[in-house]
Amino acid sequence: MNRIITLIRNEEGATALEYGLIAALIAAAIVTAVGALGTNVSNTFQGIASKMSVG
Repeated sequence: MNRIITLIRNEEGATALEYGLIAALIAAAIVTAVGALGTNVSNTFQGIASKMSVG
């Protein structure tokens, strides 16, 4: 019985899970930001290329 109570009170697993969730949220934010930035950069280069080919 004491082993079960000790396992329930152990917070190391919860802390690792919290760090994992934080890392996953940060990774999702980075992927979203890079995707949006990549689209903007691509559009900018396409606009420059179209202006150069018209002249």
